[in-house]
Amino acid sequence: MSIFRTPTKQVVQGLWQKVEINASMDSSPTELYLPQSLSYPIKVVSLDAKPQSDIQRGTRLLSYSFIYLPSTPDPKPQTRFGTWDSAIQGTLKSWRIKAGDVISEKKARSTPAVVLLEPCKHGMQLGGLCVLCGKDMTKYVNFGPYSPSSLF
Repeated sequence: MSIFRTPTKQVVQGLWQKVEINASMDSSPTELYLPQSLSYPIKVVSLDAKPQSDIQRGTRLLSYSFIYLPSTPDPKPQTRFGTWDSAIQGTLKSWRIKAGDVISEKKARSTPAVVLLEPCKHGMQLGGLCVLCGKDMTKYVNFGPYSPSSLF
């Protein structure tokens, strides 16, 4: 019986120490890219969140415009507007784009739009909770960088 307890205790202690080390790490930068689902090319109308501001999931980051061509005979181009909201929480560190920029689908794929400092990246999850910070991750499944593949 003691043979079983000793290795288990060591593994648990080793895991706990690793969790404590990771949990004590400072915020780390996360680059966010514009979603591929936007109607490209887009023109950035305004950056709605300021650097150093606290960002919550759902906070509006920017507003944009795009040209829409209706599927009618003799279509006339229409300018339409949209917004992009944050999928994660953190502190906005810096913008990599500016108001007035025209962004193609290729540029959106290759260049991050904004950099956020996340208090926790939720890299280890157990039973729907982040092991590092305790946040309930069940509402984040299939949303942003918190994919089910990282859930245990």
